[in-house]
Amino acid sequence: MPRAIDELEELRVVCPEAREMAEGGLEYILLPKLKVPGANAGIDALLCPQGHSGYTTRLFLSSVIGGKGQNWSVHTILSRTWHTCSWNNVPASQRLAEILVQHLRAFR
Repeated sequence: MPRAIDELEELRVVCPEAREMAEGGLEYILLPKLKVPGANAGIDALLCPQGHSGYTTRLFLSSVIGGKGQNWSVHTILSRTWHTCSWNNVPASQRLAEILVQHLRAFR
């Protein structure tokens, strides 16, 4: 289900190029060049603000962040390879920006 425009605008404060995408009936928010704790430079991220692969919400990254996160796995979404670590119980009922902040805690 697409999110309210104001929620996407909140994400654009930290990632100006944020945009909605969909695949297989799931909603994703592409976050190009997102500043992720532990990464040397901005990396692409893909936020799934709903259930995915047994998790309440997921944050996928274009590369693994060494020394951060646990139990990394690889997924192909939107014809691209994405990496995600085990970080669960971030409620889908929160606003997009809140979901993102909760997921970024895994890399501090």
